[in-house]
Amino acid sequence: MIARDLYLAEYTGSKIHFSTISTTRSVELIREAKRKGLEVSCDVAAHHLVLTDDALLGFDSLYKVKPPLRTQEDVEALIKGLNDNTIDAIVSQHTPHEIEFKDVEFEAAEFGIIGLQTAFSLALKAGLDINLIVRKMALNPRAILNLEIPAIKEWEPANLVIFDTVTEWEYTNKNNRSKSYNSPFIGDTLKGKVFLTINHNQLYK
Repeated sequence: MIARDLYLAEYTGSKIHFSTISTTRSVELIREAKRKGLEVSCDVAAHHLVLTDDALLGFDSLYKVKPPLRTQEDVEALIKGLNDNTIDAIVSQHTPHEIEFKDVEFEAAEFGIIGLQTAFSLALKAGLDINLIVRKMALNPRAILNLEIPAIKEWEPANLVIFDTVTEWEYTNKNNRSKSYNSPFIGDTLKGKVFLTINHNQLYK
């Protein structure tokens, strides 16, 4: 499908964005399209940078996502694609579900995990440089959508995140900020913590 859509974009001279790419071949196709000068951009879900299809051996529906988890080779290709700017952005692919849609047999379960609270930590876990993470999670998405980059200066509306890359925290049902609990990372100790977010005159701790 990516090959087809790239062909159509080239034929029509159109811009195109691919969301949550997950395979080595997808990275290769988009890298070549950028070399040819096509106006193409893409993003990857944070969980695809740290999980492989090995997680599916136990048929735990918490790992059922779309696109599905891939191989270690694919994970490495995605990380390389981020580092060489083939992949423009990292997204959370936050997909909440009620318990009755996930606590069922694997085949019957819905696709998706919640990801807003863990995306930053997973990007760090993937071994990405913090400056690259800021570009891929904060700056490039706004550029793709033609949104102004907020300025951190006096008299400007506050739009910022305060974080560090070393604090470890345990992700639990108690500190989960989502109304849903469909994350395979609940119970894990993660590194890199967001302490404060300010946006649209609202402060989140």
